[in-house]
Amino acid sequence: MYRVIAIDDEPVALAHICSIIEKRCPDFKVIETAENGVEALDKVRRLHPDLVVSDVKMPLMNGIELVTAIRQELPDIYSVVVSGYQDFEYARGAMQSGVCDYILKPVIPADVQAVLELVAGKLKVDYYQARNDIIRKLCNGMECDNEAIERYFPYERYYGAIIRKNGLPKRFSNIGNMEIYSDVNELMTVYGRDEMEALYIIPQEMLTGTSFHEYIRKVQEKSATADQYSTLVFSGDSFPVDEMQQVVKACYRGLDTVTVVGYTQARELKSVKEIVYKHGEINYVLKRFEYRLKEHQIHKLKKELYELCKIWKDEKKPQLWMEYVFRQILYIFRKHSEDSVSLTECEYMLEDAFFYAASADILIENLFEIIFHSIQEKQISAKVDSPEFFARICNYMEEHLAENISLQLACRQFGISQTYLSRMFRKYANQSFNRYFIELRMEKAMQLMRENQDLYVKDVALLVGYTDQFYFSRIFRSYTGKCPSDYLEEI
Repeated sequence: MYRVIAIDDEPVALAHICSIIEKRCPDFKVIETAENGVEALDKVRRLHPDLVVSDVKMPLMNGIELVTAIRQELPDIYSVVVSGYQDFEYARGAMQSGVCDYILKPVIPADVQAVLELVAGKLKVDYYQARNDIIRKLCNGMECDNEAIERYFPYERYYGAIIRKNGLPKRFSNIGNMEIYSDVNELMTVYGRDEMEALYIIPQEMLTGTSFHEYIRKVQEKSATADQYSTLVFSGDSFPVDEMQQVVKACYRGLDTVTVVGYTQARELKSVKEIVYKHGEINYVLKRFEYRLKEHQIHKLKKELYELCKIWKDEKKPQLWMEYVFRQILYIFRKHSEDSVSLTECEYMLEDAFFYAASADILIENLFEIIFHSIQEKQISAKVDSPEFFARICNYMEEHLAENISLQLACRQFGISQTYLSRMFRKYANQSFNRYFIELRMEKAMQLMRENQDLYVKDVALLVGYTDQFYFSRIFRSYTGKCPSDYLEEI
């Protein structure tokens, strides 16, 4: 509910405007009143309301002086002035001083309702953007003011969950990643650091007739596709708004802790345990591999590493554990071989291997290709690496926009590895496979809307390969800055 301070030096007029707001404007609540501009400015500074409704003629400081001072100090607060007909031109001129709108005396309830509905529309967008800023900060490990959180998240209790498709976000090669936000009209708040992720902050009041566990599991199942796995971490119990920072941080720590490549799972926060690194055992493996390399026992090394990978797969080792171990193995190989690929490129390749792998077997295959790259270099260089070959891949993607094409499917279609295809997109498109495909789909969606203005948003979504209309709308908004319905309206 938006907070209002009403100001008028006439008690009867002040009571009248407060009564209208209470009875006719359900989105607003008068939190304080004042009888002159000086008193009002002090209360505005202390309480920071969303809206000030002020009479023009008042002692000590008139309404125009008041809203001008508010505009200078607190520009995010909206102001509406109430004036007599004889002051009409004066009030209209005050619009240039930051006044949002004006109401003429005698004050008619319908006029107040109409003006405040316009203000509510602006505040709705402001609150939406403020919530996005807060969630973005929380998801990126930044602290937020609890008062701001409580102001922009108005419900008493919430549930929180994060669903991530495939591997954890890239930390080095964030080329073309696109943050995802919920639509301004959605009751829940949704944010993703990239297109593969969604953090849900859902008011408890939104869930009726079902538990949060049941609801969020259905969301996870609905978003499932053939060539992807997903990880869900959720708060089993609702939490007060002042605990939102801790819960969001816990969800992301939990995601980092439990994500296992190729394994779809749902974990409640209280069941998440920290990753255990047995450094003695890991160092023994690394020293043994280094010995094999020094002795040029590549065949034995491959066999031993493959057997260990099968064990780690069966043990469901978390992604972060696997990343740590394979990064050490990669560094050992680079130390004992002449690899033409730079260390930075190796880091990119390693990230892509974990980011795109839909199963543990595919991950192991990709990791072997990266680690033994220098040994297999002649085989790799024999593959077609040209703008013409890359253009064929892009044409194939464009012709199959409505289908669920994944990196894995494209690799099978053209007989190349995920690592190789990812490198081609970095080389020729300077962005990831995912981002490139999203751009193709969004451009096609905009074209369909321009050429077929009678199409429903859900139909446009299906025509460019999205079965979930809400997910399509979030992607569309992140790409264009507008939701699909607004885009259609502009057309």
